[in-house]
Amino acid sequence: MTHTVAATAMPQTPRHAQIAMGMVCLLGMAVFTSVAFTNIAVLGLVLLAPFAWRDFLKTKQVIEPDAKLFLGLVLVLCVWDVCTNVLAGFGLGAALKELLHDLRTLGFVLVLWAVFVNPRVARVAFWAFAGSVLVLGSLNLLLTLTGYVAQGEYFTTGHMRMSHMSHMYGQALVGLVFVLAQMWLVRPQLAWRVAVPLVLLVASLFLASERRTGWLLLAAGFGVWGLLNAKRLFVGKYKWLLLLAVAGVIGVVATSDVVHRRMALAVVEFGQYLAMTPQERSAAVFGAVSLRMQYAATAWEAIKASNWWIGVGSIAFPQAYQAAATALEVTPQSWATYNWGNPHNEYLYMLATKGVVGLALYLAIFAQACRVAWGKTDEVQRIGLVMFVFLFMLSITTNSMMIDMEEGHFTLLILLVFLAPKSLGLAKPPTQTL
Repeated sequence: MTHTVAATAMPQTPRHAQIAMGMVCLLGMAVFTSVAFTNIAVLGLVLLAPFAWRDFLKTKQVIEPDAKLFLGLVLVLCVWDVCTNVLAGFGLGAALKELLHDLRTLGFVLVLWAVFVNPRVARVAFWAFAGSVLVLGSLNLLLTLTGYVAQGEYFTTGHMRMSHMSHMYGQALVGLVFVLAQMWLVRPQLAWRVAVPLVLLVASLFLASERRTGWLLLAAGFGVWGLLNAKRLFVGKYKWLLLLAVAGVIGVVATSDVVHRRMALAVVEFGQYLAMTPQERSAAVFGAVSLRMQYAATAWEAIKASNWWIGVGSIAFPQAYQAAATALEVTPQSWATYNWGNPHNEYLYMLATKGVVGLALYLAIFAQACRVAWGKTDEVQRIGLVMFVFLFMLSITTNSMMIDMEEGHFTLLILLVFLAPKSLGLAKPPTQTL
């Protein structure tokens, strides 16, 4: 008895889809390395979108009800964003222009949905992103272990005008770890083809990165991923593999000087910040932890001075934020030195710029994304999206996807890859017949 590949003729891929695969390859590889190439890739996909929508309608494809609600919520948030800026006293033209920047990472989900409905385009996008993260993370690990790059730094910093690679060591790398782990659970035959990348990614996270957010995301995400797979992980052979994996991670953490140093520093900064008076905090901000806490305190002052329901609008936010900082006696030197244009908390940013209504819409979008994912028959696609959304929601307590374009474009990519196609088929074995 032999296995032969079925001789079924594959449907011809439309020309626009072939070009789209090239664009998503570029996007997946550039999202954490080059802002210029990221923008080129997104622009190319936007130009291809009308052709994708034409074929989508011509072939009478339909958008499922849950997905329609998801896209509807995105559209409503975009409209509300324009309304908040108009209500703040700005013209419609200025509000529409601001929409292109403020909500491009969510708004483009509407535009590009038909492009990513094609599962081949979505798979190519995922593997381009996954391959890029694996190569960059492994290379950074190698250069760190060999001493060419200092521990906790990144080889791309300052070279070829690349973006800061620390963004990759957050929900992108950690989310990929959980997707690969899910593929292994669904299809154990993958074995070393998944195990080797997993080991490299986790080792790079703890030995070659100083991103505390990534470490915390992995720890918190492991609990959620474990609960989603409890029936498999806590019985039979998997529980021993799980214990072995946990022991391995603990061993890597125990040998990582950068983890010990950075976590100890975070504790010290947190304690010192709490011990200061509000005036001392504003005048002597130091370290990433205390700085983010001061960002949050400043954003909260801006929120208290605004209309709670509609916010101040994204156009007026910089002025409102600076006024709040001035009221808190933030020194001009601190304002000039640190990135005060980004409050580094998406929840506070949405509340300040779009009010309670905007924040509720924003949360509803990601809740509905999970509902759409949960209706998928592809287990890796379903669990993968839920994990990514959880990591997004946790990571934006210390950063902003709407302001930070690397993380914003990554969010755009993940939502389209995991939600648009009916079945992504990442762990699907080759079609065979007896």
